[in-house]
Amino acid sequence: MFTINDFSAIFCVSKRTMERKVAKHVLLLKKFDASKKKHFYTLDEAKYMINCLGIPPDTEKNRQILRSYPDLF
Repeated sequence: MFTINDFSAIFCVSKRTMERKVAKHVLLLKKFDASKKKHFYTLDEAKYMINCLGIPPDTEKNRQILRSYPDLF
C-alpha cells in the first residue's frame, strides 16, 4: 500500500504539492467513490499514478523502492 507521503518522497516534492497533482488523476481510478477521500493506493493504482505524474528523479530512496517493486516505474 502506498500513501501520499510515499509519492511525495518518490518525486521529491512536498506533501501538499503531491496532493494537488494526485487529485487530478484520482478521479480516473476504477472504483473511486467521490464521497470518500482516498488515503491508500494499491500497487496497480500506484503504477498508474506514477505513469501519469512522469518519471521520478533517480535517488537512493527510489533505488530502494525499485529493489522491492521492480516493475513500479
